[in-house]
Amino acid sequence: MTLEADVQQGWHDAIVELFDLDLTPITGDVDDKFYFTNQLKPDDNKIVWQGRTYEPLPILATGYEKNTTGQIAQPSLTVANVMGTFTQVIDSLDDLVGAKVTRRRTLGKYLDGEPSADPLQEFPLDVFYIERKTSENALTITWQLGSVLDLEGLQLPRRVITQNYCQWKYRSSECGYTGSPLFNVNDGRLSTDGQSAEAVAVLNAYSLVLQRENELRVAINLRNLRSQEKEAACTTIVKLEEKFNTPTALGPDSYVLITSVSTLRFGGTNGITAVWNGASVTLGSEYRLGKNEGKAPGTNKSYYSIERWGVDATACSNATAALAAAEAALTIALNNYSSAKSDLASATSALPASDLLWQQDICGKRVNSCRLRFPTTPIEAPSLPFGGFPGANLTR
Repeated sequence: MTLEADVQQGWHDAIVELFDLDLTPITGDVDDKFYFTNQLKPDDNKIVWQGRTYEPLPILATGYEKNTTGQIAQPSLTVANVMGTFTQVIDSLDDLVGAKVTRRRTLGKYLDGEPSADPLQEFPLDVFYIERKTSENALTITWQLGSVLDLEGLQLPRRVITQNYCQWKYRSSECGYTGSPLFNVNDGRLSTDGQSAEAVAVLNAYSLVLQRENELRVAINLRNLRSQEKEAACTTIVKLEEKFNTPTALGPDSYVLITSVSTLRFGGTNGITAVWNGASVTLGSEYRLGKNEGKAPGTNKSYYSIERWGVDATACSNATAALAAAEAALTIALNNYSSAKSDLASATSALPASDLLWQQDICGKRVNSCRLRFPTTPIEAPSLPFGGFPGANLTR
């Protein structure tokens, strides 16, 4: 049985409350972690949970209750301070302000060493930080805890976001752009006028990339169109031909002889004769009833022309050939595009770090500036990550 199922019962094991005190945010030492609880096992042994031993210590924790007003809880934690035990510790650590306190709760049956031990069965964690010491005397010390969102000076998001303007440093670990110098602060392409030979090579190489990119886009669109045409030509059922030749001894016959067309409508087959080029066929998806050609001499039956339906093999073959040609053209366009990008990379590598082109390359800090440097190419996904503009670090 899971913890969720247990607590829905009319009764269940006692809830065990455990506290993790993490001083890492204060000391920087990942080993500065301590574990306390206000309880002991029935046999007076220490509680062990998830492999950690929790030291018994009188603790009073209040204010963890959640409310529906939207206000974040600010719990209070009081611990015994007999003989000034905690005073000696906290004096040198600024009253433990900033330390992380995690409250864990589970049922006694799931503790380590129990027959039903299960380290995964616990209530959602309550994680708070020591915000300030509210009282201290010879018997107890009380701290007020706060959410990470309530810590003094903390903003969420950590980075202030302004509309339509990026605060990341250009070409930094945040921006991540390492491409060629191509655009000015107004998002315009840099001119070749007055540039060095190396800079001109870079700018001309970029012009060729744009040309090849457009050719690739056209080739992709044509390939997609030819693919749709081939799919339609090779799957669409059409009327291929219609014939009517009354029975003669001079050549093949193609007709339907039937008492009434209503016979077919109601699924009947008696009295129906269907012939295609002198051979009997069954009316259905391939051979179908055509138009009324008149009465059969000396009978109450009527002649109908007969139609043959199916995929147009010639049209399918032509569409398949057209698709193959479009795919071959796409391969050439893709190779040309890749070659142009490689040439741009080579030209950029040959551009001296002191070249004026690098100084002219300035990001306009606008959305369009980002789009120019992180474009969506015809064959590549956008390289700008989701939420990349404007951006904010996550609170940790």
